[in-house]
Amino acid sequence: MTTDSDKSTTRALRQVLSATQVIAGLAKLDGWKLHGDGADVAIEKTFAFKNYLRTMAFVNAIAYTAEQQDHHPELLVRYNTCSVRFNTHDVQGITQSDFACAALVDALLQVKT
Repeated sequence: MTTDSDKSTTRALRQVLSATQVIAGLAKLDGWKLHGDGADVAIEKTFAFKNYLRTMAFVNAIAYTAEQQDHHPELLVRYNTCSVRFNTHDVQGITQSDFACAALVDALLQVKT
């Protein structure tokens, strides 16, 4: 059951951020940068791997995380790199959801086994 509090939190996460807020958010993330402009503006980072198998494992981990967050990035997958791009299409801009998901993607590589 979704409560009014849950709906309020979701709305807050999906409000377009100002340019100042976007710059502040980028300062908190390592290696993420702006891509595009206008309604197509996004935050993006390219990750490099030793081989295709590791790249695909990362892509699958992103897919699982994105599904859990109900916020899906654009991915450009190559043999040993994956570019990840977040923006919030329904509001045509960058939101807190984009930064939260970017941090989750970064955290995928922080896990040591």
